[in-house]
Amino acid sequence: MVCIRRQFNDYRIAEIPFDGLSGIRWDTISGGVNNIAPKPFIHAYVWCDEVIGDIAHSCLHGPPPHSIKIVILKKDNTPKIFKKLLKLLDQNQKHIELNLIISRQMLKKYVML
Repeated sequence: MVCIRRQFNDYRIAEIPFDGLSGIRWDTISGGVNNIAPKPFIHAYVWCDEVIGDIAHSCLHGPPPHSIKIVILKKDNTPKIFKKLLKLLDQNQKHIELNLIISRQMLKKYVML
């Protein structure tokens, strides 16, 4: 289980299974009220009806489930979970960099035609 919050400084902490996370990335803008954090934290999206525990989300704006943006703090999670998140972020970054290289190569070929 991964411990999550809605904003980095929220006192409410909930849990979600690791495979319930999507769109994992570094960010400084929280979900909900779009608070700006003082530094980048790991953020992801979860379905609100899969969250176990109390989190800053009310479902008042429509019937669930909603995809909500959450933050994952190192201090809330075990070293094993946090290392797994960092490894996934590193893989995502390498994938983005590879796509950028391929895009540049394709652009060069297109320009040379």
